[in-house]
Amino acid sequence: MTQVMYATEIRQPRLSPPKHGETWVHEVLEPDQISTAKRRFGRARLTRGTIVLLWGLRIYVLLMTYLIGVQIWNALHT
Repeated sequence: MTQVMYATEIRQPRLSPPKHGETWVHEVLEPDQISTAKRRFGRARLTRGTIVLLWGLRIYVLLMTYLIGVQIWNALHT
């Protein structure tokens, strides 16, 4: 006969909260997962062409958002 265990019967081991949270985190994470071990590169220097392209994309997104809003307004009020 097979014994069926319900979700309420399954016992999960209770982990007590660590006394020193930082120590516990350092033990669990791999060395390259800790933010203090990662190198910081800072902000990238963008060329003038890249800045113009990014501003063009921002304007495009705003324009498309406006046009979609107008189309939805027209569809609801027709």
